[in-house]
Amino acid sequence: MSRLLLERAYEAVIDAGINPKQLRGSRTGVFVGTCCSESEVNWFFDKPKETHFGLAYYKNMQANRISYYLGLTGPSHCLDSACNSSLVALECAYQSLINDRCDNALVGGSQLCLHPYMSLQFSRLGILSPDGRSKVFDVNANGYARSEAISVVYLQKAKNAKRIYGTLVYGRSNCDGFKEQGITFPSSKMQSQLLQECYDHCNLSPNNLSYLECHGTGTTVGDPEEISAIETSICKKRTDPLLIGSVKSNLGHSEGGSGLTQVAKVFFFFFLILNLSKYRIYIKPFKTLEMTNNKF
Repeated sequence: MSRLLLERAYEAVIDAGINPKQLRGSRTGVFVGTCCSESEVNWFFDKPKETHFGLAYYKNMQANRISYYLGLTGPSHCLDSACNSSLVALECAYQSLINDRCDNALVGGSQLCLHPYMSLQFSRLGILSPDGRSKVFDVNANGYARSEAISVVYLQKAKNAKRIYGTLVYGRSNCDGFKEQGITFPSSKMQSQLLQECYDHCNLSPNNLSYLECHGTGTTVGDPEEISAIETSICKKRTDPLLIGSVKSNLGHSEGGSGLTQVAKVFFFFFLILNLSKYRIYIKPFKTLEMTNNKF
């Protein structure tokens, strides 16, 4: 994953109209979100090499290798907060920029499915789809399909940017805390609170929102909780239905790397697909979504 992230980071810098050599010695931070380094288990523990120490298999090297190769002197972190890891990395990069801890930032998300036992454990947890398909917000949703993703975006202040795909207005995160249902059960209450805090902090009205890219894993527990949170925090005073979606129906769930995959979807494809009716696929939504009085 370290090599693939380095390749994507190099491409992101060039895509921004910058020669990577110009960043050497700069206060550019690197923030990578990842869940599991399955190659660490496979190559460092199961198949140890006698000729060298396997630095590349540690998760921290996913960020540190980029900083080393490009000569970047800003913060260099690898963050693990499960499935929202890459979005937490994006939030950390945002906070570092506005607090002057770095001048630019490379933000990455990574997930490679390299060890079969990892999929086995997720299956035992009961969150994977038996038919290997992610069917987000669908009445037939029965879990998600694991997938892979390596994504990197380059953040810089708008006044210095040569190419802008989107503007990062704010970043915030929270935690559910204790729940009687268990640690893996999502909390619509805390999700709703987080959304409300974000809009209040930015002094923005949720009524101005045209589209919301959801986490949307296609699980029978997660999707209804997320819809409940969105309805409570965003749709109370809406007069028009809110368009929602999740890239996981197309690409599966890349877990730690999924957040940036969704960001990429919105930037590159959303407005095109919205205006091409032949790409629209209609599904029968699950019952909770049908009971929201046409708010979605």
